[in-house]
Amino acid sequence: MNEKVKKKLHKLSGFSLCLLMSVALGTSVSAETYKWPDNIPPEATALMEPMPLSPRGQAVVGHPNGPVASSPNAIAFSAEELQKLKDGNFTAAISMNVMDAAWPQLQVAGITAGLKQYGIDLVAVTEAKGQPATQLNDLEQLAARKPDVILSIPIDPVSSSPVFKRISSNGIKIVFIDNVPIEMAPGTDYVSVIASDNEALGYFSAKAMAEKMGGEGKVAILTTVYNSAYVIVAREAGARKAFAEYPGIVEVNPSPRFPGTMPGAFAASTAVLTAHSDLAGIFVVWDTPAIQAANAAKTLGRELLVATVDLGEDSAVAVANGEIYAIGAQRPYLQGLAEAKAAAAALLGKEVPPYISVAALPVMKLNLLSALQDVTQKAPPSSVVKSCNNECF
Repeated sequence: MNEKVKKKLHKLSGFSLCLLMSVALGTSVSAETYKWPDNIPPEATALMEPMPLSPRGQAVVGHPNGPVASSPNAIAFSAEELQKLKDGNFTAAISMNVMDAAWPQLQVAGITAGLKQYGIDLVAVTEAKGQPATQLNDLEQLAARKPDVILSIPIDPVSSSPVFKRISSNGIKIVFIDNVPIEMAPGTDYVSVIASDNEALGYFSAKAMAEKMGGEGKVAILTTVYNSAYVIVAREAGARKAFAEYPGIVEVNPSPRFPGTMPGAFAASTAVLTAHSDLAGIFVVWDTPAIQAANAAKTLGRELLVATVDLGEDSAVAVANGEIYAIGAQRPYLQGLAEAKAAAAALLGKEVPPYISVAALPVMKLNLLSALQDVTQKAPPSSVVKSCNNECF
């Protein structure tokens, strides 16, 4: 992360994290004075400022420092182009890593809505359950249906590369979600990659946790065994940048890892908690395993601060209940719309930026309901509102 981005993060976190400290020290907002959604306290409104974007994305072929980040608004369609899309009888397919969490479900919902808007027929959606070999088979099956475009989040950037290259060489356009496999060039092997600023997301939630700990204590980073994926690397890097700002924060080594399954996340969390009786906090690379980390601590009768990335109904309930302390939230539905937009532009032969970034949100209990509505594009479910007990806005 360069100095310009650090300054932007400092500007964001300076006010927001002072705010987090006031929350951590027990300052509360009166539910009699404020009520969601009509009367939100200014502290919650301040937390709704989107996270600043890093200027560049993942290093890829032709962009050793990463391509420049572009907004989804960089792509626009004329009325004539929109009609051409609707008259084109184009088809699309989606290959996902997992579907057992809010983030991928919202991604697919956003992509589906976007494709429908452009008149593109979605012919198939596959889920690999976190297993690289399963995804490779899924891709072969999808390619056999000869869609015009495949949108996919690669699990293993190494083993998937030759498969994606072969599919692309056969005339099927590829739009990547979050990660780009190795040795693939934008504009040649794939259209674009669309992602949130994952390093900033990891930085925010880890820093909030470190502040709550008073800048001292032992922490762990719970990651997946497939942590070579760019988004995972970036989130871990962001968390470590935050921890490095506090000399009293010590990360356990080695980092606990799980094989992409939730029972595996629970087991890895249990193991690291058992091995380190003084573990005070854990940063988890996404929200579903973060809930498992919180469950493991509860099972062992341990107090543990949990910070993570991604926000959905389950993780929102966990925030409301105090089981997850801080989240750097992507906007997967809006990201899905951007991915469909990139796919549509490519089908028209339009130039598409090699990296499109969607701004994300910092989330604490204080702004939970507002953030959840922003992320999911619908009113928070009753389960979350009830768990908030008039303490979220």
